[in-house]
Amino acid sequence: MGLEKDGIRDVNKNYGVRETNGKYGGVTDGDSWIKTAVWDFAYNDLPDAGATDQEHIIPAGSTIVSAHLRIVTAFTSTSTTTDLDIGLQQADGTEIDNNGLISASDATQTTIAVAGAYIAGTGALVGKISDATYNGELVVTPNVADLTAGRGQVVVKYIPPAV
Repeated sequence: MGLEKDGIRDVNKNYGVRETNGKYGGVTDGDSWIKTAVWDFAYNDLPDAGATDQEHIIPAGSTIVSAHLRIVTAFTSTSTTTDLDIGLQQADGTEIDNNGLISASDATQTTIAVAGAYIAGTGALVGKISDATYNGELVVTPNVADLTAGRGQVVVKYIPPAV
């Protein structure tokens, strides 16, 4: 697959077969002004800001309505202390708030070890108009790097800023 960046609109044009990878996120279709973005990921392929030019962004100034983590396959680790922080960073990796959507106190080792769990985020960005002046890309960070299995899905509902 090849990419060509359009200098006028700042978008990428794809050539050839494009691998679909949910870890970069995407917005679902809907008839509401509340957007729903979804990221799918595995324990060994966590969403990270700036990995490619394909990441979905939460626009600067958006209101985060809610953030949830759905455990598709239970997460396991070699320790019993692996929690997940889920937040936003700029495309260059500069932190906006690394646990602003779902904090380690929400996504504890105990809660992420249960397949089918649906964990509500209580991070500092949820329920507020973001004062971030930069677009945010999703990051999922374990507090101990010892995950051995697991799949998850992050669902973020947000209202884009007024134009």
